[in-house]
Amino acid sequence: MCKYLYIIFFVLNSFNVHAQSANYSKNLETAVQLFDKSQTKENYESVFEKMEELFNQAPTEWLPAYYASLIKSRMAIKKMGNADELADQAIKWFFVTKSLHNSDEVLCLESLAYSAKMSVSPVFRWKAYESKINKPLENAMALNKNNPRPYILKANIQYKIPALFGGGCAAAKTMIQKAKSIYESQKDEFTVMPHWGRPLLAESLKACPIN
Repeated sequence: MCKYLYIIFFVLNSFNVHAQSANYSKNLETAVQLFDKSQTKENYESVFEKMEELFNQAPTEWLPAYYASLIKSRMAIKKMGNADELADQAIKWFFVTKSLHNSDEVLCLESLAYSAKMSVSPVFRWKAYESKINKPLENAMALNKNNPRPYILKANIQYKIPALFGGGCAAAKTMIQKAKSIYESQKDEFTVMPHWGRPLLAESLKACPIN
C-alpha cells in the first residue's frame, strides 16, 4: 500500500513541477514582450514588478534578475525618477544576476548598470567609472565576437565622449559598423534571451551615418 501511495505522490509532484515550469516560461515570455514595447516610466515600472515576481517564484533563474537590472538602468539613464537610486538598484540586480549566471550578456549588463550610475553626473563621475564601464565590454567582445550589444554600447560611449578627448562619430563608427554587420546577420525574431539593441543602433546610425 505504501508503495502505491509513493508512486501516486511522485506522479502528482512531477505533474505539479512541470505545470509550474510551464507557467513560469509563459509568464516570462509575456513579461519580455512587454519589456520590448516599454517606453514610459509606467511601462517600465509595470514590467519590473513582473520580473521581480518571477524572480521570487524562481530565484535560481537568472533572466528575471537580468531584466530587472536592465529596466532600472534604462530608467536611470532616461531620468525616470531619482537616477542615482535607480542606478543603485540596477547595480544591485546586476550582482544578483552575476551570482546566478556569467556570460557576455551579463558583462554587457554590468557595463550598462555602471553607465547608468555615471550618467547622473558624467563630468564628475567618468574617471571613477570609466574602467567599470569599458572593461566589461572588452571582456564581452573577447568572449563572444558575434554579440552586437557590447559593440553598440561601446559605440554609444565613444560617440558621447567629446572629440577633444578622442570621442565623437569618428571614434564610434567602427563599432557602429561592427554592430550593424552582426545585427544584419541575425534574424530579428522574438526570444526571452537578451536581444535588445536594434533601436540603439538606429539612433547611432542617425547620429553617425555610415556611407
